[in-house]
Amino acid sequence: MESLDDRSSAPDAERPTEKPPEGGKVSRIAAHTQGLFTDLREWIDLRVDLAILEMEERLDTFKNDVALGLTIAVFAALAAFFSLTTVALGVGWLLGHPFWGFLAVSVALILIIVALRVAKPALMPPSNLLESLRREQDVSGDESPARPASAVVDENAS
Repeated sequence: MESLDDRSSAPDAERPTEKPPEGGKVSRIAAHTQGLFTDLREWIDLRVDLAILEMEERLDTFKNDVALGLTIAVFAALAAFFSLTTVALGVGWLLGHPFWGFLAVSVALILIIVALRVAKPALMPPSNLLESLRREQDVSGDESPARPASAVVDENAS
């Protein structure tokens, strides 16, 4: 990740030294206001650069997490395949023919799939975000009824 030069650590690093403006108070105020706008513009540019860098960092982290997840999933699938093949060959050896072992493992997997399909277990708990937010609102004691925005605008207008 590339770094940006820190313009705030070196005072007057980019700005040439300026002599104080000549003239009256108005010209000095105008010059100081111009300097304030320049500083504000630089600060906004730096904040935008920081936001872009933070977003790039989040995106890079997300991409790395996805790549790692896919790699783990591929190796887990291969491990599961070879494990099931080993179990099937072992059961087939016990039963006298490899066909019976593969048939037994296939039937066991199909029975697991059917059982999960029929039972439909909740593998992930529901988030209930709306209910938790409402409970927090009730606990905080905010009992003001919700009003449309147009009602608030009408009150402020009169």
